[in-house]
Amino acid sequence: MEQTILTAISTVGFPIVVTFYLLTRFQKSMDECTKALTDLTKELRQKDRRG
Repeated sequence: MEQTILTAISTVGFPIVVTFYLLTRFQKSMDECTKALTDLTKELRQKDRRG
């Protein structure tokens, strides 16, 4: 694992490796936020139609 990380850093650079790690790590949180925003949008549209 450590060797893989070092190889990735030397190949593409430290900032890209850190960005990839953060994006994959927080993907679940981003998916949950997207779902919450979608649900909120649906609720607001329903309330707008009702009155």
